[in-house]
Amino acid sequence: MINSLRSSHRVFKRLLVRSLLTGMASIVGLLAGWVPTLHLSQDGSAAVTLDRAAYGQSVANISNEEIQSYARSVLAIEPIRQAAYDEIKRILGSGQVPPIACHRPNSLNNLSQNIRQIAVNYCNRATQIVERNNLTINRFNTITVTMQSNPSLAPVIQREIMRLQQGNP
Repeated sequence: MINSLRSSHRVFKRLLVRSLLTGMASIVGLLAGWVPTLHLSQDGSAAVTLDRAAYGQSVANISNEEIQSYARSVLAIEPIRQAAYDEIKRILGSGQVPPIACHRPNSLNNLSQNIRQIAVNYCNRATQIVERNNLTINRFNTITVTMQSNPSLAPVIQREIMRLQQGNP
């Protein structure tokens, strides 16, 4: 019984020391510009890492202005994209909507005339929106590809979209 209490006491003491050290490291890290991140594995173990905070800096060579322009473009394009998708889906009925990539003419050329017209109209309107938000189509596509391959960029863009949706200029 006494050995069991001593063992429990040691485990508790070890856990308390780890928690205090982690807390102190987190505070020091935050003050130094590091962000603590808790990683939980499937086996139930946990690890804390410190990542560099990016206050007011660009992510993946994408400026804050470009992130704002990209977010504004996405917000304006999405209802148009959804309407085009719904219209194509209605025309096709039970058929699957084919992938449409505005920057790949072949994805448009293989479509039937009425669906191609919807896709071309969508692509033209999307291009106008992107350019009106001070981005080129190439830069917009580069940001999209970067966001898919850089996990730190997506949350930055999502926060900007949420900020814009809440009406913050």
